[in-house]
Amino acid sequence: MGGSDSKSQEGKEEYYFNEEERDRVQLIFCNLSHSQKSFSKENLQHFTEPVLDHFTSSRLFDWLERPLPGHKIHHDRRHHTDLQHFAAHLAILLKGHVSELSSVCLFLASTSPASVSASDLVHFVGNSLHSYEKLLSAHCTAYQSWIFTSAQTPRDNKHGLLASSLLSCLLKSAGDLTVGPSETAEKSSTLCLSVDQVEDWLSRCHLFHHIFQQVLKGAFQFFSTEPHQIVFEPRLPQVRDTNWSKFGTMLDFSSVLFLNAALPSEQQTQWRLVYSNVLHGHSFARFLQCITSADMPTVLVIRDKSGRMFGGFASIPWQTGPKFTGDHSCFLFEVGENFNVYKPTGYNQNFMYLNTQQQTLPNGLGMGGQFDYFGLWIDQSFDRGHSKAGARGCTTYGSPQLSAHPDFDIDFVEVWAVGRRKNDDGEEEDDEYDEEAKVCEEERVECLVVLD
Repeated sequence: MGGSDSKSQEGKEEYYFNEEERDRVQLIFCNLSHSQKSFSKENLQHFTEPVLDHFTSSRLFDWLERPLPGHKIHHDRRHHTDLQHFAAHLAILLKGHVSELSSVCLFLASTSPASVSASDLVHFVGNSLHSYEKLLSAHCTAYQSWIFTSAQTPRDNKHGLLASSLLSCLLKSAGDLTVGPSETAEKSSTLCLSVDQVEDWLSRCHLFHHIFQQVLKGAFQFFSTEPHQIVFEPRLPQVRDTNWSKFGTMLDFSSVLFLNAALPSEQQTQWRLVYSNVLHGHSFARFLQCITSADMPTVLVIRDKSGRMFGGFASIPWQTGPKFTGDHSCFLFEVGENFNVYKPTGYNQNFMYLNTQQQTLPNGLGMGGQFDYFGLWIDQSFDRGHSKAGARGCTTYGSPQLSAHPDFDIDFVEVWAVGRRKNDDGEEEDDEYDEEAKVCEEERVECLVVLD
């Protein structure tokens, strides 16, 4: 039995990798080992340095040295690993199922063999998000179309905030504990999570599952095509027709990644700025003109003067009128300190409302709830708004109060049209850069030079 199990495990890479991929595995091993029979921890750390942090790459080497189930460890693998052993483990890393990847996550995040502390897991997920951003910054043209200049929180802390939000359900269910980057190590390290709990979380958190797989592929440069031709999943949208020399978004990498993943797939390809109160003027009339003329689904982002950032996705173009519009693809969200998406509950269909210059109806933009008690409301004065929710949240979206206070003062507003624009025949525009986009890219480069 043991011999057959061992033979089955040794052939795992044969089962997972096709002939072309096996050639790629051999090339990776050759680069790692410098054409020798094995490679060292230092070789792996140097090879994965563009993507992985030092601790993760060190733990990854330790994991690669481990025997597969049914195998006995060899003494000569104490400080290096050979091709056959490497290929079998790489098959798990790149094509393993959730139970296998959850064990890898636990091993990479912790020095304990059977559990991981909440603080270590949050730190690991945050580091993985940082690795994904490094991967995209090097190889993804969509990432390179953005300039994240106005994030007021340090980048590492932003990754930690998203990591904490992605893990919040797991941590609360495991120990009624919310762990954030500002939590003390003593508090967060008291909660330990088993591999079964990590597996259950990973099977539900598709965003991180996909990020982790992409990070592993990027670390080993396991690309089937040129890196700049890869469509990374989860994807970052390509920015179109946005003048970065005159505009800086309040969104950071984590916020755009999180929001784009929540959109319907057809809206994830491109974002185009249609309104900013800094760029276009702090006026409801101008705001109204910009969002209605966009004639596309939009993402509305608001920052109140208390620093909270929140908004909503409008699945259909905005139009003024006395009735609610929209559909079940709409949602409300919060980003920044907390990352959450609130989708329709089915209680009512009060998804979108936009009206102006009426005497008997509210004048402004609203999403969810009901007149004078919206889940999100911007008054036509354009200085104030409200976010109200009962004990069970907004009736339409189930969202809590999104702003710091029920009635809030508006600080910044951005509206992004999402998805590809359509031509007069109703067909989507070509994904290639047009002349206007090329000009925007030149302005982006000029802006980067100025920032440097």
